[in-house]
Amino acid sequence: MDSVGIANTFVAQSQAQTAQALQSKMLKMAAQQDANLVALLQQGADNLQSTQAAPPPGLGATVDVTA
Repeated sequence: MDSVGIANTFVAQSQAQTAQALQSKMLKMAAQQDANLVALLQQGADNLQSTQAAPPPGLGATVDVTA
């Protein structure tokens, strides 16, 4: 191999390592975004359940329509 071939091989390996590092970073960011979305949806579901819970005694659980 001549020096140009060695240099080309080194550049190609360097580019491949950079591409792999970027891809890994992007996958980690996507996974973190998915985890944040799941946490947000879980929080919304918890809030919905607490909103739909029965009201405290005396606060309109039943309506008197006998009048």
